[in-house]
Amino acid sequence: MNQHRKILSLFIALGLMVGVSACQPDPNSPEGLLKNADARQALAIANDWKWSKKEIKSHVTSRDVVFELPDGKVIKIPLPDDKMMVAVAPYINQTHQ
Repeated sequence: MNQHRKILSLFIALGLMVGVSACQPDPNSPEGLLKNADARQALAIANDWKWSKKEIKSHVTSRDVVFELPDGKVIKIPLPDDKMMVAVAPYINQTHQ
C-alpha cells in the first residue's frame, strides 16, 4: 500500500470514529442517564425528575417505565417479567392533583 492510501485510510478511520462518537448521547443528558438504566434505576430517576425536571413527563405501564422528553422523543425502560409494579395514590379530598 502506498503512502497516500495509508494516509487516506487513516483519515477515513478517524472520520468514522468521530462520527460514531457524535452519535452517542451526552452521558449527562436525560438520554445518556437512561441509556443503561434498569427498571429500578428508571423509577428512581422518574421520582427525582418529577421535581427537578418538570419538562420531562414519566409514567409506568404494565410493561415499561416511560419518559416523554420535551422534543417529543419517548424512552421506554422495560420492567422485569417476573416483577410487578404497584402504585398507590392516597388521597384526602381527591385522587390526583
